[in-house]
Amino acid sequence: MIDRTRRTIVAGSAALLLSGGAQAAADKGETVRIATKDHEVRATYFKAPGDAKRPTALILHGAGRFERSRGGYEKYSAALAAAGIDAYMVPYYSRADESAVGSVFEQRYVAWAGLVSDVAAYAAKQSPSNGKVGLVGFSNGGILATGVGALYPKIAAAVIYYGTEPWPLNKEPTRFPPMLILHGDHDEVIPVDQGKRLAQIAKKLGGTAELVIYPGGKHGFGVRDDEQGYGADSLKRTIAFLQRELA
Repeated sequence: MIDRTRRTIVAGSAALLLSGGAQAAADKGETVRIATKDHEVRATYFKAPGDAKRPTALILHGAGRFERSRGGYEKYSAALAAAGIDAYMVPYYSRADESAVGSVFEQRYVAWAGLVSDVAAYAAKQSPSNGKVGLVGFSNGGILATGVGALYPKIAAAVIYYGTEPWPLNKEPTRFPPMLILHGDHDEVIPVDQGKRLAQIAKKLGGTAELVIYPGGKHGFGVRDDEQGYGADSLKRTIAFLQRELA
């Protein structure tokens, strides 16, 4: 049964995940306007070198305005592109979402999931693409990624940083794509038990879920450069997982 108490996760994750940004990558990417059923998205596209067919990853940010932690997402996107995976940073909030009073996460969740699916369909049709698209979601973006993966079978893989099952769907999922779930056991915003539960549900549904728990890891590792020291390992695992699942 879906635990409604997880609504408290949404508000708490904004302050921690957005409080500091990683040093911006040298390659800032290219702005691409993508039409979706919800609203036009100004994604940032990081092109992998060469003209060979390659997979695509969509980067889904945490709570609040995407721009506040842009540097951390640029770092991930540039690293994925260097590893042969086209990357799109997807700011899924609309202007109305950004200016709304209070959390809009639960109310907008299903619409955002459709938006991400539309962006994935766009990316899969581009000439360098091999047609396979994966997701990399952080915190609330990780929760959104589980919902997109549950609703849209064309999503081929998902990396979930300190996320949960897709509770805002208000229905039990029936499938998930292969997932890499990364969580710290000292996360006070989204407890590690939520990551464990997500892995258990995925396996019960017949899916594959690789769960990596970082001792002492707190909320926000990876997208932020801080003293935790788990960013390099989590990024390395993310790239290896996507290369394997999206090849």
